[in-house]
Amino acid sequence: MQKTYRKAKTLADESSFSLSLGDLMAGLLLIFVLLFSFVMLRLENLMKERRNQLEQLDEREQIKKLLISRLLKELADFDVEVDPDTGVIRITEGILFDSGKDELKQKGKEFLRLFIPRYVGVLLTNPDVSEHIAQVIIEGHTDDVGSWDHNLELSLRRANSVAAYLFTEDFGTFHYAENLKRLLSANGRSFAQPIIPDDIKPEWKQNSTRTLREWVEKYNHTEEERAKNRRVEFQFRLRDWDMVSPKAEKLLEIETRLSTR
Repeated sequence: MQKTYRKAKTLADESSFSLSLGDLMAGLLLIFVLLFSFVMLRLENLMKERRNQLEQLDEREQIKKLLISRLLKELADFDVEVDPDTGVIRITEGILFDSGKDELKQKGKEFLRLFIPRYVGVLLTNPDVSEHIAQVIIEGHTDDVGSWDHNLELSLRRANSVAAYLFTEDFGTFHYAENLKRLLSANGRSFAQPIIPDDIKPEWKQNSTRTLREWVEKYNHTEEERAKNRRVEFQFRLRDWDMVSPKAEKLLEIETRLSTR
């Protein structure tokens, strides 16, 4: 009888131990499942966020391409260079200024009176596009002859001269002038951003161990090449994507509107 009792007690203890171990394993499994579910949900959210970012970037690039395409078409009859990758408009020194001067030539004023309405029209006429424009920047650039500080001052004065002239009585009125005022800024870059000659761009991109300055010193030293650096640029900047609410389905409509103008 006593043996039977001890055996029963031993079985009960073993059963209790097995039950406790089973509860522990079940609890651990539940925690693992919850952690796995949390990680998977977080990963799914991160992937969704990444997809949205890529889609938004793609839409932004499409709008940028539409603007550049329109600029290339609209400004084809002007003596300017339109960068097909960035949309930057480059105007050489000789059109706007005499060498070393910051006062606009009469020829330069006449050029701006024709150029600005067309340029601004591309950026601001269509509201589906203009809502994405964050900045319009006028930048002055020089060659590397002379001191950096002198060229910095000259390049800034030239950019300011162009910007100021756009809103004078002599310039006259044009559409979206007030909109442009809110977007416009002027910078001077001295010779900090020289133009890389087209024939060495591929080589420069493949050899990142050399600085831009080293390439310029080696290749961009003739008067013809330096003349390209003495320029004024018009640039546009797009808003950060979270500041606007673009709709992908509108892109085709935007492109159609631009192409028919």
